[in-house]
Amino acid sequence: MEGPSVSSRKLRRPLTQRSKIHAALLCSYWFLSILRMVSLGLFLEWRIKHPNDDAIMFVICETWFAFTWLLDQLPKLFPVNRSANLEVLKKFDLPGIDVFVSTADPEKEPPLVTTNTILSILVADYPVEKLSWYISDDGGALVTFKAMAKATKFTKIWVPFYRKHDICPRNPESYFNTKRETCKTKLCQDFVREHRYMKREYDEFKVQINALPCILQQLSDVCNSEEVSKGMKHYKEIETKSLALSEKATWMVVDEANSSPWPGTWMVPAPEHSKGDHVSIIQVYCKLAIA
Repeated sequence: MEGPSVSSRKLRRPLTQRSKIHAALLCSYWFLSILRMVSLGLFLEWRIKHPNDDAIMFVICETWFAFTWLLDQLPKLFPVNRSANLEVLKKFDLPGIDVFVSTADPEKEPPLVTTNTILSILVADYPVEKLSWYISDDGGALVTFKAMAKATKFTKIWVPFYRKHDICPRNPESYFNTKRETCKTKLCQDFVREHRYMKREYDEFKVQINALPCILQQLSDVCNSEEVSKGMKHYKEIETKSLALSEKATWMVVDEANSSPWPGTWMVPAPEHSKGDHVSIIQVYCKLAIA
């Protein structure tokens, strides 16, 4: 019984590994820390040799802060950096991760911010088949629904670009607003060309997201005017009874020949179509994992 247990312990490898810290960086930090300690000691010595009864509380506070600073610095003199041991982790069956993003009001939480959050989640360093994301919109806003649909299409070009060049940060808005060079791997000669293409695509994506409220308002006005003039004859009897002709709904175009009222929050709130009173809406944006 001892043989297998000993061999199994020998085969075990830690999930993390220690990474070395450059000696020049470590020595520089030691030099600055020692210099600060010497300066602090000389300052406290001067305080003790030149007492001031009116400033006794200052002396006590400075002594206490110096002591706490020293306790904080001691562990940092011998830092340890650890990184995940990918070779060992590949042998394990990693669990699936579900990421939930909640939102409630597209005015207080702009859809562009929510879409950037989703885009940063999808490029996480984790197996794509194990990663799922869900967005919970308590407000039931159509603008958020449309924004997530556009974000799903944008991921098809953003995710491959991110994984190919290993850029940082993962958020496209933060990435393109960063002035410094953010590409970790400079080996790809086509990085500049692809970077410019991605920048144009993201600028167009931003324009589409920011224009959604105006577009949906115009679409709602057009659909309402057409359906009110027709008397809403082409709808089912249940829908014609539940929707008054005077009520203006927010509409979602299904195809060119058909349109249906948005079951969530209308631009003009109405019974069963307000932020706190609307039907549940479940939509799958992307069924397949992005390779």
